[in-house]
Amino acid sequence: MKVSVRLFAGLRERAGRDELVLDLPEGARVADALAAVQHLAPGTSLVLAVNREYADPDVELAPGDELAVVPPVSGGAVVDGPLSLDAVAERVRDPRAGAIVTFSGTTRDVAFLDYEAYAEMAAERIDAIVAEAIERHGLCRAAADHRYGRVALGEASVVVAASAPHRPEAFAGAREIIDRIKAEAPIWKREEGAWAEGAVPGAPETPDAPADPEAERPLGGRVLDVAIDARLEHGGHVLVVHGVAEAEARVGWLGGRFHQLRCVEALDPAPVRGDVVEVRRLGDDELLGEATVLDGAARRHGPTNDALVRLVALERGEEPRDDAAIAPPPLDAEALALERRYAEAGTRPPHDVDLTPDERAALFALREAGRVVLLERGRHVHVDFAA
Repeated sequence: MKVSVRLFAGLRERAGRDELVLDLPEGARVADALAAVQHLAPGTSLVLAVNREYADPDVELAPGDELAVVPPVSGGAVVDGPLSLDAVAERVRDPRAGAIVTFSGTTRDVAFLDYEAYAEMAAERIDAIVAEAIERHGLCRAAADHRYGRVALGEASVVVAASAPHRPEAFAGAREIIDRIKAEAPIWKREEGAWAEGAVPGAPETPDAPADPEAERPLGGRVLDVAIDARLEHGGHVLVVHGVAEAEARVGWLGGRFHQLRCVEALDPAPVRGDVVEVRRLGDDELLGEATVLDGAARRHGPTNDALVRLVALERGEEPRDDAAIAPPPLDAEALALERRYAEAGTRPPHDVDLTPDERAALFALREAGRVVLLERGRHVHVDFAA
């Protein structure tokens, strides 16, 4: 079986070509291909990308696979030309955001740096990193641009922006994005003729991501799905009071009036559907609002369309079944017009910042009805309303 393998950075220079053709036996695995090219980098850890994904050594190869040998990566770019920090910051603006954090990595100490990238895979890897950071930190939006080619002294080679309701999440999200890009994106840097040493890429481990408070101490209480006429801080901690019982809880915002309260300790008596609990600020005991319990033993989930549909039904007193469609609450003409705009936009729907104030109000109604869901880059897409 003959397979072609793309080469980059120092490997390309040592081989004197961009690509090698390997003659491997049928059933060959990633480890066999790596062994065939190891002479280009003796003593260096190499990784094989198969169809633009880092592959384990025991993965079997097939004719037609797109293969690339990836030496240790050192951060970089996938944009040909100067970068704009203002432009990337503008892309993450959002009416929900109270904080926008930006980062710019610039050339220092030398006249220039040269960057090379496996651009197709790097773009996909960076998109995945950004999407995962948005989900992990509850960001409103995030974006990252990266440059390849020659980057002069003082110019940016990478820019990152993250927006969130509060600054801790925005800082943590931006930090994770830049750290993971340097560790995972197949991009290489050459300084004064020598390729910079870097990290051996592989599956994302996010070693510097902040610890999840829920991972530090197990949930001894219940997870409550509630409706409340107050916007609670996503990821924040509050005090839930039910009668004489109280427990600290972490907040998850699901959309509209719906929140999830993940209690650290058990409440006794345990809240059931229809009960009203007080939600208070930790520390000063200020009342943030009264929440109606829709599910006193909910499963943990994120802001998905199915979750919103289910909560709308519960709030209306219905019992949703797995096989039952749920009719949406009435929507006005503005909301239905905005829904058509999203549907017509296809794969590139508009950002919230591109909407008028009336359209933003309509979007809120669509979210509450479960008609629109938030996706990785802070954009929204039309979805069918079904259980």
